[in-house]
Parts: sequence; C-alpha cells; structure tokens
Amino acid sequence: MASRKKVPLSDPDRYREVLTAARAVLAEVGYERFNMDLVARRVQASKATLYQRWPSKAALIIDAIHTYQARPDCPDTGSLVEDFRFLGRWAVTQTNADTRGLVIGLLEGSRRDEELARLYLERMQQGGPDLAQLVVQRAAERGELAPEVDAEILQDLIGALYLFQLLVRGVPPDEQLIDRVADGIIGPLSAKRATTAAQQTQGNPP
Repeated sequence: MASRKKVPLSDPDRYREVLTAARAVLAEVGYERFNMDLVARRVQASKATLYQRWPSKAALIIDAIHTYQARPDCPDTGSLVEDFRFLGRWAVTQTNADTRGLVIGLLEGSRRDEELARLYLERMQQGGPDLAQLVVQRAAERGELAPEVDAEILQDLIGALYLFQLLVRGVPPDEQLIDRVADGIIGPLSAKRATTAAQQTQGNPP
C-alpha cells in the first residue's frame, strides 16, 4: 500500500486532505505564522510538492477556503423576512469551531498581503452574485421595501451582525439570533408589514 506521502495531489482524497489541513492550520496559527512547512508536516508531504501545486501560501489558503465552500440556491419565498431568515440560518449551519480563526486569518492576511486580497476578491466574483443583494433586489421589485429603506445597507445587515457576534462577542451566531434579526429588524422595514401595522393601529382591516 502506497504511503500518504507518495499519493499525488491529483488524487481527490489527497487533495481534500491538504486543503482541510490548510484550513485547520490557518484557524490555529493565523495568517502571519501560516506556512507550507506546517501544512506539509500535517499531511506527511514535502513542502516542494505543495509548492508545485500552489506557488504561494495565499494561493493555498484561497483554495482551502473556497474549493469546497457550500453555496445555497438563492431563496425566493416571496417574503423579504423569510428570505433573510433562510440565508441567516444557512450561515449558522456553516459555522464550526474553526470559523472564527479562519475569518480572523483572512482579515489579517488581506490587510497585509495584496496577493491574498486580490485572489480572495477574484474568487468571490467567480462565485456568482451576492445572495443578500439578490434577496433585497427581489424584495424591492415586489414593492416590499419602504421608500426610505437604504437597500445597500440592508443587504449588508445580516453579514455585519454575523461577524460582530462571531468576532467581537466571540460567540457563534445561532438560529435564535437570526430570528430576532428577521422579526425585529428586517420585518419592520418591510413596506407591506408597516402598512398592515398602521392599519391595525387605526382599527382598519389590513
């Protein structure tokens, strides 16, 4: 039986093993201390083998983050609140013990390494349109947004709250938080909900 060291990176399982190790190393040590030696030792491969496939640590990290990254179909429930709830709950399912370290590592690296920042932006653009932006656009087309609502700020809201919870409070967001945001913030911004609430307050049927 061939040793792990001799299994080529063209082997799907071996390739996935290297990317999984790279994510784990980034989450543990951060971007500055991340290097090919740490990954090579973890997967019992030579550093030269890794450099043949990835010319820099930035290239390896971007592949590690994005190659197997899940992406849901953009929700279209007919409701701004429920579309945002779907996206928020999906993001919660993608959060694990390494997520905070990965996000910090990417932020740190993007600030210090122009190559990483460029590769990250390129991969994001290749991944398709921003789902939150699509959700807000659909809501606007349905006439669901109050005229005074800033759509650009709204589409960034859940992502911003998610990162604040994860990075500042150090607690992974959960479904309860997503529901509070959907019902307590997104909902009141809906033109249809605001109209219904005003009619009910005045004693008129919706």
